[in-house]
Amino acid sequence: MAETKDWIFLFPIIVVVLMIVLLFLPIMYLSMDYYIAPHPPPPDFSVAGDLLPFGGSFLEELEAYVGLYSDAENVRNAFMWVGIIFAVGYGLDALTLLIGAIRVKTGSKEVKKARKRWLGSGIAKIISQVVVIVIMVAIIPGILEEYGIIFGFTMGLGMILTMVAGGILIFAYIIAKIAD
Repeated sequence: MAETKDWIFLFPIIVVVLMIVLLFLPIMYLSMDYYIAPHPPPPDFSVAGDLLPFGGSFLEELEAYVGLYSDAENVRNAFMWVGIIFAVGYGLDALTLLIGAIRVKTGSKEVKKARKRWLGSGIAKIISQVVVIVIMVAIIPGILEEYGIIFGFTMGLGMILTMVAGGILIFAYIIAKIAD
């Protein structure tokens, strides 16, 4: 019969592959439309598109308004940093999970220690996405409303699959706990 370490490392490897794929999927879909503000609006101000870890159509559309609308650059920079934070988070998480999975497979790290890391990482992934959703639904619209902008947010495949990755890691913890 195979030892736990001989097969349990596959769960974080699946998550690593998923995290790398997430670098190329839209994190979220955003829309901004002008309605009333103390500042004159740029002509036909309406921006909508996907936010990807390395840019995306939303940032490209917003770029056209940077010279016309004074706050457009701040909004663009803020969402650019959101994408960068997601990309760095995905990359670092994939790297640490890969190293941990290799260490479990080679036996240089005990499954018991690794599974605690998987549980923590899985819970952190899910909680971080919930926090992002709360910020995007409850906080950002209120801030942009002061500038007369209606803000729309829809979870993208990147956010959904990040939660799935967290679930896979929690499942790996449960399976490793049962197998030991």
